[in-house]
Amino acid sequence: MTILALGPRELPGSGLVELWFDAGSGWTGQRVMVPLKQLTLSDRDRGEGVTALYEYESSYCPG
Repeated sequence: MTILALGPRELPGSGLVELWFDAGSGWTGQRVMVPLKQLTLSDRDRGEGVTALYEYESSYCPG
């Protein structure tokens, strides 16, 4: 599943990065640490500012 999230435009070279996931209703968003290898810059990103719009590929595996 692909989820849109906000994060820093300048990413570290490897490891984890903190992203903001917004649930879309009020103050229900969350900051989450995610692996860089699961991120791609979204086509919807405007290429400006210090934050960027990313597509996060979730690897949900039901137990």
